[in-house]
Order: sequence, then C-alpha cells, then structure tokens
Amino acid sequence: MTDAPAQQHAADLALLRVESARVVATVEALGADGIRHPSMCEGWTRAHAISHLSGNARAMLNLVATVEGDPTPMYPSREERDTDIERGAAATYETLLAELRDTSQQLVDALAAMPESAMSRTAQAGNDPAAMTALTGADLPGHRLREVVWHHVDLDAGYTFADAPAKAVGRWFDEAVDDLRSDPRCPPMTLRTDERDVVAIGDGRPTVSGPRAGLLLWLVRGRPDQVTAPSPDQLPHLSPDQQEDLL
Repeated sequence: MTDAPAQQHAADLALLRVESARVVATVEALGADGIRHPSMCEGWTRAHAISHLSGNARAMLNLVATVEGDPTPMYPSREERDTDIERGAAATYETLLAELRDTSQQLVDALAAMPESAMSRTAQAGNDPAAMTALTGADLPGHRLREVVWHHVDLDAGYTFADAPAKAVGRWFDEAVDDLRSDPRCPPMTLRTDERDVVAIGDGRPTVSGPRAGLLLWLVRGRPDQVTAPSPDQLPHLSPDQQEDLL
C-alpha cells in the first residue's frame, strides 16, 4: 500500500496502537475507586467514558465490516448505544478494564488486517441517522484515534492534549476552528497559538492565546486552564452545544 490514503491509514494506526495502550494504562492506574469519579463529560463518570470507549470499538468493528463488503450499521440505534454505555458503567472495575483492553486490541487487529480494496470504500459513522458522517476505510484509524485521545483527556486523570501526538492535535485544532467559523453563533475572537497560528473570527477581538493543545481543550471542553485573554472576563463564552461531541 503506497498511495496517500493507505499511508495515512498506516500512520494513524501506528499512533492508535500507542494511544490505546496509554488509555488502558491510565485505567489500570485509576483502580476501582478512581473510575467512579466524575469525568469531563457532563453527567458521565470516568466509568461511563471507559464504557463508551469499549462500545465505540465494537461499533467501529461494524464499520470495518462495512468497508470490507458486509454492510453493518455502526450502532443498532442511539437508544441501544446509550443503554450499553449505562450498563457498562455499572459493571465492575475488572470487567470494564478487561472490556477496554480486549475491544481496543480487537479493533487495532481488524484495522491492521484491512485489505487495500477496503481503503476507498465508505461507511456511515454516527449515532443519529439524521447526522451521519461518511468515512472511508482509510479514515477509520484516525477516527478511532480521535475517540481514544479525547476520551482519555475526558478521564481527567493527568493526561491532556499536550500529551497527545502533536500532528493529530494540530489537525483537531484546525477542525475545531473550521467548526467555529461555520457557526453564526460564534463570538468574535482571535486565536493565537504558541505554534504561531493566528485565526481571526468576526472583528477579531479579544485575543485568546495559548498552545494548540490548551486552546483545543478550551474549544471542545470549555476548560480555560491553559489559555489567556486580556482579562478573565474577556474570555469569550462558548455555549455547551458549540463544543465538540464524539460518536
């Protein structure tokens, strides 16, 4: 496989192997008591986020099946997805950890075994039939990488976007900026990163500064810990529904 999509698939898969192992290690360190603490996702404990990661891995195996020629919905329904998350969150620590470890490895193995013919085929990702996203087989490792890293951050256990692969963080920052620019509700601001990005929205005032990783955390999770504005009361307000959700 030497074409660009296949190369991206291979590069994202290599990162996914590493990041999957890292989130498993974090859950191992949290222990039975630690997983019951709140996560960054409103209404979810860490156990909910871990349960979702396992369920997402199983759902993405359905996407792999689809691009390999066996069309399978990602989730049977939004309701069943949500029920599975709640069921998993109530499981024992040992069960949650084993599920995360096993499903993550199963998905990595399936992505690694994907034939070249599946790279350009598409599958519909999402849990809302009215808002699905078409992904090619080549896109799947990167899509899962986003899930793993973002929900690892959501565990609020010391891992942040600053610990994630810088190239991937840059890609997600660009995507978040594109979403802001396309949203008419977005307040004016200029985003200035330590990596020298300058992004003006509206009249460009005020300026919000910080590393890409810190700005991404603010944009998608509302955490201002790593960003600065001319004064705290000048930090633009982003409504919760402007912040990114995951599948």
